[in-house]
Amino acid sequence: MKYWIALAFLLTFSLNSFSKEKSGKTFLILFDKLELKEQRTNLEYISLSMPERFQTRSYSGHSEAALLITCPSAVVTACEIGDLKVQINPSTTLRLQEIAFRIIDFEENQSHYQDLITHNNRSSQNERGS
Repeated sequence: MKYWIALAFLLTFSLNSFSKEKSGKTFLILFDKLELKEQRTNLEYISLSMPERFQTRSYSGHSEAALLITCPSAVVTACEIGDLKVQINPSTTLRLQEIAFRIIDFEENQSHYQDLITHNNRSSQNERGS
């Protein structure tokens, strides 16, 4: 009986956690490492100056430096993210678009990707039918 109650609790908990819609929007901001070096800054410093309501993760390795930003509001655009003022070093504040190489909206690009997949599938089905 104890196992059935635990199983029911876990099932209810897992269904509740998976059924929630993802709130907010995620952006990928790419940076040129040489430009960051010229400005005497790094991704960690930039991410610390982001507003507290945004969740950030920074990635830097052998490829380009990248910053993932998750905004709580789904109506935020890439232009609005680019207009955010960020502190790049103790004496300099810039708009994010002035230091970023590229700002990518994941949701917008996901819909473009799905459209390409759909178009590709239709094209290949038409070729098979001919």
